[in-house]
Amino acid sequence: MKIITTIFIFLTISTFVFGQKNAVEINGLEFLFKQVKVDTLESGGNEIVELYRNGKKLLTHTMFEEFGDCSSIHLKLGKYEVKGNSIVFYSYWAATDRMPGTILPFGFREQIYSVDSIGKLRLTGAEIYIENFATSKNKSYLEENGWRHKGLKFLTEQPKNDYEKKLLEDYIQNIEKEYNADFVLYRRKDELENRVRNNMSKEIKANTANWIEGEEAFGRVKK
Repeated sequence: MKIITTIFIFLTISTFVFGQKNAVEINGLEFLFKQVKVDTLESGGNEIVELYRNGKKLLTHTMFEEFGDCSSIHLKLGKYEVKGNSIVFYSYWAATDRMPGTILPFGFREQIYSVDSIGKLRLTGAEIYIENFATSKNKSYLEENGWRHKGLKFLTEQPKNDYEKKLLEDYIQNIEKEYNADFVLYRRKDELENRVRNNMSKEIKANTANWIEGEEAFGRVKK
């Protein structure tokens, strides 16, 4: 694998963008990963990686995203690696909250793209486990506030009847549609979590090591 690194910086009135380019050879073809950090007046800072082939942007992946309010923090981290003729993208979600209620989001995702001999990308595998806000066409499946799915609780509690099973199934279907990945539970969920944590251990530690359960600044923690 050949890697070439260059740096570019430019400034606008409201946005500072810092980027690092990595030209990587995959299956005998050159791809460009461009990592970009954007700070705006509306955002504390997001970092993404953009993948290019022959000057055409093929996809983007979030590397860092943090938002919240006076009582909570919502964090999303990402990472990518090249394995042979494939590119693997990892995502990790965590949160803290000083208010009562469910701590969201929390989860893990792995996406695997293969690169063929002419440079075409194909999503060959994608798995996700996430506890997050979700919608539904059936409004009776949502809490009264309209932003939390009733099936969410059955990710950690065993459904007791057909109605509760339908709630869980509907939650999973909506998450799979939104994130374009297979939702995993039980043993497959544990295996996915282990892969993401093992590959992102440095990033997770760097961003959540000071999140202490019960401390005034964080309250309850899910990481």
